[in-house]
Amino acid sequence: MKLWIAVLSLACITGVAIGQPWPFQEYPTKVVHGKAAKISPETGLVRQHITVIRKAMENGPNFAGHYTVAEWGCGTACGVYVIIDDLTGKVYAPPEIARGVDLGVASPEFRPDSTLMVVANCPAPQVYGLKGCERAFYQWKDSRLLLLKKEPVKAPEAGR
Repeated sequence: MKLWIAVLSLACITGVAIGQPWPFQEYPTKVVHGKAAKISPETGLVRQHITVIRKAMENGPNFAGHYTVAEWGCGTACGVYVIIDDLTGKVYAPPEIARGVDLGVASPEFRPDSTLMVVANCPAPQVYGLKGCERAFYQWKDSRLLLLKKEPVKAPEAGR
């Protein structure tokens, strides 16, 4: 309960709404269900976190039709993310999310039926403020995240 209060308070402080209506529908894809392929542990990162990656795949694809985004912590308010192709077992570690994302504003947002991923890589605003904090919009295409645009994360307007 205390965690939810902290999350909601942070959302109000930063002006980030839970369930923000990002344009996921503008990047549609069909969700494919089926038996997940065996993971290809090609890198040290994948070998070190194979259990977390397998566990993430248990619920089926959660991103871009037939991909699963797996995550684990990398310190206080920090997360590492990889993208697994459920059909082939290939694990992708895009540098935009696999080198650690500061989660001071929000976790990356994505949907099973969309190729859009929204990432706000910002340290805790209550400590550092929002100076230089950006939200990036990526499209998953050809096995990589393509930057569509960036925008600053702004403080909420007065009276909200």
